[in-house]
Amino acid sequence: MLIQIIQLSAQQVTCARFKRAGSRLTPIFGIRFDYAAFDELPGLLQEQLPACSDDLHTILALPPALLSLRELQLPISDRTKLRAVLPLELSSDSTEEGSEPACDAVQLGPGSQLAGWLPRQTVIELITLLAGCGLEPEVVTSHPLSWHLLQLPDQQPAAVLDAEALAIVDQGRLLFCRFMDTADTAAVTRTLAAVELARSITTSTCYRLDTEPLADQQPLPLPPELAELPSQGGLPPQALLSPLALARAYCSGDIFNLRNGALAWSGARSRLLRQFRVPLLLGLLVLCALFAEAGLRWYLLQRDLGEINRSIAAIYKGAFPTRAKAVDEIGEFKSEIKRLRAAGGANGELLAFLQLLAQAKDEQITAISEVEYDTERFRLKGDSRTTPAVTALGRSLTAAGWSVNQPELTSRPDGTTLFVLKGQREGTRK
Repeated sequence: MLIQIIQLSAQQVTCARFKRAGSRLTPIFGIRFDYAAFDELPGLLQEQLPACSDDLHTILALPPALLSLRELQLPISDRTKLRAVLPLELSSDSTEEGSEPACDAVQLGPGSQLAGWLPRQTVIELITLLAGCGLEPEVVTSHPLSWHLLQLPDQQPAAVLDAEALAIVDQGRLLFCRFMDTADTAAVTRTLAAVELARSITTSTCYRLDTEPLADQQPLPLPPELAELPSQGGLPPQALLSPLALARAYCSGDIFNLRNGALAWSGARSRLLRQFRVPLLLGLLVLCALFAEAGLRWYLLQRDLGEINRSIAAIYKGAFPTRAKAVDEIGEFKSEIKRLRAAGGANGELLAFLQLLAQAKDEQITAISEVEYDTERFRLKGDSRTTPAVTALGRSLTAAGWSVNQPELTSRPDGTTLFVLKGQREGTRK
């Protein structure tokens, strides 16, 4: 993932890119150029920034002079609730009538916040301007409000400033911030003295970012991410301190962001849809294939059931040719079998003999059209595909206790054999 910082000052643009790998940020590009008006930004950015095919997240840092700052005392720590209350608190200070300002706040301490705001239309125009060249920012912020994330060597409050702002930070916490012209060292001294008198915050060191330190100031030591790297895109590592602070604030999720509420960035949903478009399409195809397979199985099952029902109907018609179509053929077959078993006597023996025939014949015996049976003798007439099948049927009946005569065989033109088979129980006189 690449984090791209577009940091605006009064007449300059500083652009930097950082590669995020886990919790580590590595600067890979940095450049600075001048501009005269916001309308020039799209053309200059497209000309100066190299193309990027990676996942790019853009942050726009506005010139501090555009924002107004005010300290508030609100017993709210939840960021969402604070953003809902801010427009009401700042309505009397906003110069934009009839609409809410674009605003957000950072925590200064327990129950204390530093709110920043500007006309919403200004933010909308800048977002639209950059979106036209494919660089719509996810976050609109101001870089001095992230300086507390820079690593300072001091274990006590220290002042951090550049040409447009002054901040007092202490071990990762922002204590004070004011947007001002810091070229006037006397104004800086007066501001620090006023903060010391009003809040008892004493600063022993004054670090200057980006430009050469003035009297009683010193450069901020470079953090490990920048200390081991040469200049990136023509910028010295010192010039990447503010962009690095913004990138850290973005990764922490606690960055001062004017894009909230109605201005909130909605590109995350579009990005997720683009990332998951192919898996979603493949999932839909799999679902369609599963439904198609289920439909095919249902069709084949219904076809097989239809064939079975037709076969049962044909068997029923052959067994009971004089009866009308039955509602339940299988039920009537079961009833007839039960009736035959209950009848006993000859009918019971006939049913046992028919069961013996069904077990003795194989699939080569295609049909038994006539059966004559009187408990002692039988006569069968039927069709067979081969002569050995008739012989095998006779042997099966012989093994069951019947004396079987030589079958009468008649060959047919289609290759089948018409047979007549007679027999009597063993020990019965002919």
